[in-house]
Amino acid sequence: MNVTKTVQDKTTILLKVELLPEEIKPYLEKAVKRISKQVSIPGFRPGHAPYDMVKQQVGEMEIYQESMEDVLEDTLPKAVQQETIEFVGKPTVSVDSLAPGNPLVYTATFALMPQVDLKKYQDVKVKKMVETVDEKKFDQTMNDLRKMRTKNEPVERAAQTGDSVTIDFDIKLAGVSIEGGQGKDVPLVIGDKYFIPGFEEAVVGMKAGETKQFQVTFPEEYGAKHLAGKQCDVTATVKKVQQVTLPELDDAFAKELNFKSVQELKEQIRANLLKELEQKADQTFETAVIEAVMQQAEFDPIPTPMMEYELDRMLDELRGQVEDQGGKFDDYLQHVKKTVPELRDSWKEHATKRIKGALVIKAVAEQEKIEVTEDAITAEVERRKAYYKDAPDTQKEMEGFDYRGYVRTVLRNEQAVTKLKEYAGK
Repeated sequence: MNVTKTVQDKTTILLKVELLPEEIKPYLEKAVKRISKQVSIPGFRPGHAPYDMVKQQVGEMEIYQESMEDVLEDTLPKAVQQETIEFVGKPTVSVDSLAPGNPLVYTATFALMPQVDLKKYQDVKVKKMVETVDEKKFDQTMNDLRKMRTKNEPVERAAQTGDSVTIDFDIKLAGVSIEGGQGKDVPLVIGDKYFIPGFEEAVVGMKAGETKQFQVTFPEEYGAKHLAGKQCDVTATVKKVQQVTLPELDDAFAKELNFKSVQELKEQIRANLLKELEQKADQTFETAVIEAVMQQAEFDPIPTPMMEYELDRMLDELRGQVEDQGGKFDDYLQHVKKTVPELRDSWKEHATKRIKGALVIKAVAEQEKIEVTEDAITAEVERRKAYYKDAPDTQKEMEGFDYRGYVRTVLRNEQAVTKLKEYAGK
């Protein structure tokens, strides 16, 4: 097998592969077996007719064309390995010469992995900023804990802000009940702002057993487009009014949450909030470091297949987010008034940034000669399998060679990012 490599600009490389007639023979024999299973040849069992008989029946060119799949499956990976090229996406293949008795020649076109000149990335400096705990958020967190231990007591009076009421309701648009706009025995804490603006305010002053009709207006940015900005009629019946009593923030309350004292509880909550801030600061710092290295680096042009792959990933991520929230992707597109091609086009700048960030991390890992041991990969795979202990099919996928390769890349990238942060923080 003869392989000729040709580089076209910095994004594309061609591999021309030539196989001599004697090198093609094994692939032709496999093709003949497949064809003879599909074509009835008198005197021979399916799959056992000799080459010449199959040739007479279907023509020799048919055999050659049938062999191409095996030829490419076997010889193309060998050609790539021989020439040690890094590519992205799938290559396109064109057959240059395919004729009985002659060499078989084909050309594979690859999109090259862009190269990165990191410059003096070790000298990039970024300051890490950690915020202090917001006292308002601290107070809100403590208040939320108290709400988890509230006591509700029925009262014979009109509902007030802060009360918990149980209601039946029906919301109508133009006299027709809207989908999902009905509820029975629905709990509502007046003032929590979980309902449409104006709804909770209208319930204030109502007593148990009382029915009231009023109007609400859906927000302009409401997810269901046909309801956004629309005024609807509501019929609500209060079935129960309860006064909500928050427990005192004292040692007795802290002990209910398995803390020795309220002081220990406060210290733990503050420590948790501080940890969240530190994690956020570290993520912000990491992003800033990678962007700073990107700004001073030089990149080869990004090939189209690589851009398309990244846009595909972004689209899948968005679709997953919408569906995880119980929405439909088509409804989302209608809400943002964009088509899929328009979304992809608007993302190109961000996709470029994501690609360059990944290329920087990859280049740093190579320059720092970061290697991941098999023991480290095994430990990480086992950790992930333990997380999916109730999903045997997922665990089985994690045992494959490809998944180990994926984990190797993840761990290598993590070490590369850690190294960049060490340089930037010195």
